[in-house]
Parts: sequence; structure tokens; C-alpha cells
Amino acid sequence: MTVRHLKVFVCVCKHGNMTKAAEELFIAQPAVSNTIAEIEKNYNVKLFERINKRLFLTDEGKTLLIKAQEAVSAFDEFEEQALNSSKKPLLKIGSSLTIGKQKLPWLLRKLKENFTDIDFQISINQTAIIESKISNGTLDFAFIQGKPSDPNIKSRLVDCSTLIAVCGNKYNMPDTVTLKELCKYDLLLREDESVSREFLDHIFALENIVVTPVMESISNQALISAAVQNLGVTIMPEALLTRQLNNGGLRKIAVSDYEFTRNSYLIYHKDKSFGTVKKEIFDFCYKNYKNNKN
Repeated sequence: MTVRHLKVFVCVCKHGNMTKAAEELFIAQPAVSNTIAEIEKNYNVKLFERINKRLFLTDEGKTLLIKAQEAVSAFDEFEEQALNSSKKPLLKIGSSLTIGKQKLPWLLRKLKENFTDIDFQISINQTAIIESKISNGTLDFAFIQGKPSDPNIKSRLVDCSTLIAVCGNKYNMPDTVTLKELCKYDLLLREDESVSREFLDHIFALENIVVTPVMESISNQALISAAVQNLGVTIMPEALLTRQLNNGGLRKIAVSDYEFTRNSYLIYHKDKSFGTVKKEIFDFCYKNYKNNKN
């Protein structure tokens, strides 16, 4: 059975007459009759009662009509979207939170300048959510910090960044500490299972250090504000702290025996198939992100 069979069935029900259905569908009346007969034979069901040359839906026919209408409607929506997509492709790009704030706006502007016939849909979220969208095909590709956990996701290194430790100017701690000394102070960290937290927890575990943050948050800004208020020390990308460091709200703490270096990746599903245009945009994003040092 095909969508054509369902469309013929729905059209016959609409008119209650095979001849009128044939006229609307621009096919011969015998073709309509044969199509209805094929459906009835294939599913061993009677769709119509034929009384005095008139058609009356059976109870089974009424139930199947509802399903046929839903199927035809879904197919029409699919076809419309597919045709529209072929006229102006839609590219879905994702990023983790920090990248979404730091680099993605700049990259999106470059994309819009260079690919005027493409629509872009952007998703900025926690890394785990972005990875899941790559896995289920919701996104074409994305930028994240840290290696993806799903083995079905491929990655290409695009950046290497360094996190720094900072605290408020009145917070009581020296300007230089060791990693173990740092962890004795009040730590303001991202939430469990965030990429930033997993990155730090991995470092702490390697050094056999157990930490209990005094504050955890999904918001970098909340942690920065807490540090400015001298509530503790936080660790995050220096690019997020430029304003507070410049205006004196925060001061940098040097960790003498460790450097918090983290990689960023362009990720995509291993089975993802890119058309010519999308492949060109993918390569453009990789090259420009990698070369942008701002």
C-alpha cells in the first residue's frame, strides 16, 4: 500500500462517489475503483456498502478513514517541509554554554555574511544536552568543551583554553598557592556533571584531592558574583572574567604547580551525511573557529 491508495480512499469518502473522486484526482474512474478494491483485498476489510449505486462507509471504513486522513496530512506536511528545505536549507548548530557566550555569536555573524541562502537554527545548552541532540540527529554539528562521551560522536579539536582561579580583592588568600592549598579554600564551582566540573573533578582525583564546594551553580555569572562578594574562589575561563579583572572586582590566583588547560571540539555523529552546501559550512566553521583567537 502507498500514500496514493490512502489519498484515493480519502477523496472517495469526501465525495461519496468514485466518479467525482476520479475527476478531482485527474485519473480514470476504473483506476479509483481498482485502488479501493486493492485496499479491501490487501487488508481483508470492507470499506463501503454499495446500495443503489451509492457508497456508504462501513464501521470499519469510518475508523480507517480517520487514520488515513492523519497519514495523508502527515505526508503532506513532510512533503511541504522537504520542498521548502530544498529551496533554502536549514542548518542546526549547537554549542555548550561557555562557547555560546564567547565565540558562537561571532561565528554566526560570519556564517550569515558568507552564506546568505541558508537558514540557521542555534541551540545553546549544557554539554550533555548538546551531545544528546547530536546523537538523536536533532543537530547537524556542535561545539563543546571536553571530549564527547558517546562513542558514536566524532570530534575535531578546534581550540585549547586555560581556566584560571580568581577571588574577590578582600577574600583572605595569597596570590600564589599550590593545587592542594587552593582546594582548602571556599570553592565556588559549577554543578555536578557539567563539563567544567567534570574537568576539575578529574584533576582533583588525579591528585587524590577531595573537595566540597561551598557553592555550586549552573550559572557562571552566579559564581562570578559570589567571588566578587568575597565568598570564595572560583575557577573558569579567563575570557569570562575580563571585565571583573579589569575593574578590580576580582584578582587572579596563580596555581604554582598546575595549569587548568581544556580543549574544545567540533562534534558530529559518525553516521551524519552532509550535502555539498552543509559540508562547505562545516569546513568553514572548523577553519574559522580554529583560527579565531579572540
